[in-house]
Amino acid sequence: MSSVCDNLERFVDGEMLPADAENFRHHLARCAACESRMKELVALELLADDALNSPGPERLGAPSTWRNKSWLMVVPLALAAGLAALMLVPQTQPTDSAPELWLAEAATRPLEVRLTHPGADGHRPYQVMRSGTGARPQALALRELARLEEAADHRGIASAFLLRGDLAQASAFLDKLPASADLDTDRAALSLQQDEPEKALVLLERALKRKPRHAQALWNQALALQRLGLSLRAAESFEQVAQLGERGWSGEAAQRAQALRNAAEQERKDWQGMRQDCQRMVEGGAPLSTAQAEALPGMARVCLYNALRAAASPERVESLHPLAVVLDRKEDGTHLEDALRRTARRDFSARAPLASEYARLTRGGVKGPALESFLSRLREARQEDLLLGALAYADPRQFPDEYRALALETKDPWFALLAEERQARADALSDAPQRARERLQAAVKTCTASGKQLYRCMLMQRELGLVMARLHRPVDARARFVGALRAARDSREWGSQRNLLQDLGQVARTQGDLVLARAYVEELLLQTPEGCADSEVALTSLALAHHRALDVAGARELLDRAIQCSQKPSMARLALLADLARTPFRKPEDARLLEQGLGALRDSGAQDAGDLALLRHIEGRFYLEQDAHRGQALLRQALADASKLPAANVSARKARVYSYTSLILDAGRTGELAQGLALFAEEHAMPAPERCVLGVTVDDERTFVVARDAEGRLLGHHDTGRTAPLEGVEGLVPGAVMKALRACPSVDILARPPVQGRAGLLPSDIAWSYRVGGLPNTPPSQAKAQRIIVTDVLAPASLHLPTLRAWNPASDTGEGLTLLRGAEATPPRVLAAMRDATEVQVHAHGIIDPSVADASVLVLSPEATGGRFALTTGDLKGQRLRGRPVVLLAACYAGHTSAYLHENFGLPLAFIESGARAVLAATQEIPDDEAHAFFEPVLARIRDGVPAAIALRDERQAWLRRHASAWVQQVLLFE
Repeated sequence: MSSVCDNLERFVDGEMLPADAENFRHHLARCAACESRMKELVALELLADDALNSPGPERLGAPSTWRNKSWLMVVPLALAAGLAALMLVPQTQPTDSAPELWLAEAATRPLEVRLTHPGADGHRPYQVMRSGTGARPQALALRELARLEEAADHRGIASAFLLRGDLAQASAFLDKLPASADLDTDRAALSLQQDEPEKALVLLERALKRKPRHAQALWNQALALQRLGLSLRAAESFEQVAQLGERGWSGEAAQRAQALRNAAEQERKDWQGMRQDCQRMVEGGAPLSTAQAEALPGMARVCLYNALRAAASPERVESLHPLAVVLDRKEDGTHLEDALRRTARRDFSARAPLASEYARLTRGGVKGPALESFLSRLREARQEDLLLGALAYADPRQFPDEYRALALETKDPWFALLAEERQARADALSDAPQRARERLQAAVKTCTASGKQLYRCMLMQRELGLVMARLHRPVDARARFVGALRAARDSREWGSQRNLLQDLGQVARTQGDLVLARAYVEELLLQTPEGCADSEVALTSLALAHHRALDVAGARELLDRAIQCSQKPSMARLALLADLARTPFRKPEDARLLEQGLGALRDSGAQDAGDLALLRHIEGRFYLEQDAHRGQALLRQALADASKLPAANVSARKARVYSYTSLILDAGRTGELAQGLALFAEEHAMPAPERCVLGVTVDDERTFVVARDAEGRLLGHHDTGRTAPLEGVEGLVPGAVMKALRACPSVDILARPPVQGRAGLLPSDIAWSYRVGGLPNTPPSQAKAQRIIVTDVLAPASLHLPTLRAWNPASDTGEGLTLLRGAEATPPRVLAAMRDATEVQVHAHGIIDPSVADASVLVLSPEATGGRFALTTGDLKGQRLRGRPVVLLAACYAGHTSAYLHENFGLPLAFIESGARAVLAATQEIPDDEAHAFFEPVLARIRDGVPAAIALRDERQAWLRRHASAWVQQVLLFE
């Protein structure tokens, strides 16, 4: 080490040969001891700079020897406590000015995003390198960095690193800055560089609330919106930049905005024009042009099938041949030409009248009994191709076998996929969404692998997203919608893009991502400013998003616009009316609108039993504050209706949870504390606790907390003062309630979404746990203890996760112990081993991966076939843990839950639902070298019969007295 430091001055002075210098650079990167000496040398360099730049006599003499050296610029790469690693790059000329720091001497700028540091925000044209890699960035000059460090200009240092693509270093220096609009803007730029436009959009929303005319924030917002495919919203943001009059930036912003608007308008015109030409072709007009077929082949194929069925003569069929050739060539087949040949051989004296009626069907002129009659006549006439087309206009639950047989008989992959899509839709409507999911997943996999039928594949992706949303799996739904939107955008399918924007807005609202929800819905509204009726769903969705953000005035305004656009009711609109009934924005005509809407939806026949229970809940919620007796009776009826339906019915689950929400908060509002606590217990299917219990619920602006202390005394708190959506739960429980609970040996918390599963609800020096579900229907097995330990997991290399410490068998052995380690620790083997266990320990990595599940996942060893490695909440559904185990999830983020309006998702909740009696899990990172030392004493005390909450509290307090690390305060207990 000393020899390395001895050579440091020679190295910096440039006295080494190049080969020696390169060797020395690698040694230096590991030399922590050289840090202080390096800082001294940097100081000397800065002094030399000052001497050269001073106006005194010393500047008149010969140039400094130090300055003439061909010295090597030093660039910090990673800082822990000072310099941890150094990369030195030869530099023949000294850096005399800061422009080099910002790469300002280049003709073009390296980043599309804008940074807030004045030195890094000079305008130059942006040019994308065709190679995709760009030029090698100029190395950072240590003396310039030192000047910035001396001035504590961490924003400048972060900007310099960001300009050179060192995102980790940029993030580290941004972490040192206080909250501000500039910080949010630079963090958004970083997120955009990491291809995370959704995250950037949230940061920029906050920045623009602080400073509405923030130029860099508006620019970066436009980029984020553009990358999400929201062209018109992006154009609006660019236009706001253009109005600021900045040199260079305003002109480029105006050009970008105009280009986005032109492209969006052309795409809309092309699609709408094609749709009009399509209907004319079906009615006997000119066939679509080759250019139209090339531009929108999916729609063109739909049009050709319909035009062929509506053809009234062989000559008309022949006129469609050129279009068929073009479309067949795109799919590398002859299916359309084959269909034309088959049709041309038909007897048109019998077919022509039926073909004419089919054309009328495509215009919406044949419905109800007329459609049934038409189908019968087609069967009698043995016009199979017409029958196949006409069946598509019937309810998919009707004639499924007939449709499938006709579709497969064509030998056309288009109709084979369409048959799967139609059957999946029938499954979903028949309350079998899981079957629909499986069918669509297989079909999407098939068409994706083939690389053909991209239009049908895109539509099936959307259909799969709708099924996932129905199953209340918003992360999976969003992934499907995003994939479908990307395909629709690539193929310029403007109509499908509109549908998908609406879908994405709704799923974002479900996830509580209000910024993203508004962005999608506002884009949808901008696309059709002239079509009020087409905007009704979008306006309602946007009103709901504003209500979730507690902007009640904005929600009312948008709801009124939606009502004016269309009198056709929707459940979402009625639900919002019910929520507004308790606010000053309720209107006298709301009761009439509600009753009309409820009647129309009930009479439509389109609602299943779960939907009807949810409608009953909406009615009860509306009347609760005006007529308490009527409202409570309706809510009780909704609960009774929902209780008769299977747990898989999402609407029934919503009706149940939302009805309890209304009843519990009504009890809090009227001061009926005992009734409120009884309702908490009733919802959890358990007797009302007599002491040491805390109930907590939050709904929009309302909070209700009720408790019984150690002597059974009731305490409570109700307020309606929240002005922003709930973020954290610290401080949610009033001090008086918390003080009363301190005398309890332990506290059972009956928390409801979105509070349930959050750390910090009570202090760590109180023994407490989240009670999930009711008392077990069967007692724990009295069989011999069976312990399962999952350890030494082989995480997939692609995740780049560090290897955890090997489990030490000497510290934990005994009868009834089963180890699953290494390659054996796959998800299926772990699930099988847990079924009869009385204790389960999982020592593995935990990650929060929205692409895999709605909450945290455990990273296990991958299966040999397929590579599946994640244990998710979905894997635990339907499992039965017969041994009623205590489960330890010694994995980072294993306690993380995703909260929705009507339920939480998370591994601890899934384990409890499967039969575990207690689950220990953390909501943040767990240090590998501390996990066993903390958790093993907790488990040992539980084995000895100590209540789990007390064992956790005592060991946590003992740990905090001995250690500085506070991660143990984030460990939660679910029982």
